[in-house]
Amino acid sequence: MFGKKSPKPAPTLDLMQAIAPAPLKTAAARRFMEFCQQDFPTHDKADGFDPKVYVDAVKLVIDRLEATRHME
Repeated sequence: MFGKKSPKPAPTLDLMQAIAPAPLKTAAARRFMEFCQQDFPTHDKADGFDPKVYVDAVKLVIDRLEATRHME
């Protein structure tokens, strides 16, 4: 009763909406996004998992992958 918080249902998070409102242009970014969409639910219930940190990391990688398109 005291000291423990009741577990809250985890909010569902749509990575595509949270990360890339525009369509991804590079194949590498699309493949990475597909991986993350499959990977996210496996970690969602883990202790200490912070979905915001996960989303921030995915955004960083997607931004870098999309930036490579302009370097070619």
